[in-house]
Amino acid sequence: MLKRGEFFRLTPSDTAPVWVRGEYSREAKKYSTHRFDDVNHERLLRGEQLVWVGFTF
Repeated sequence: MLKRGEFFRLTPSDTAPVWVRGEYSREAKKYSTHRFDDVNHERLLRGEQLVWVGFTF
């Protein structure tokens, strides 16, 4: 389980963009996430979404 503000990737590739976990949206029943390098690039993800953590960038 990711905490708010943690970094993750959606694929295990070193070239995949880095995302940041945000708040939970009760209306959408999903978590708000945004790209590390572009805060305006938002994406809503389910809680069951498989992500990769523990990488260095």
